Amino acid sequence: MIAILAVTSIVQSLFVSSAYALTRYFNCVTRIANGNGTMTLEDVKGCYYKVFQSARDADADAVGNKIR
Repeated sequence: MIAILAVTSIVQSLFVSSAYALTRYFNCVTRIANGNGTMTLEDVKGCYYKVFQSARDADADAVGNKIR
């Protein structure tokens, strides 16, 4: 019973943190769009990499694997 509760709480905390990161991403994109009235793909990617920092490493690995 205790193991089930422990696993359930860990899984739930992972979902909550993912939702929080997604909220931070949308807030960043909205702030840029409302700030200057324009938004580029570079702005969107900048927010994405700022919130999901490991995504830049994964993208670099994917590019490196295609070149090899």
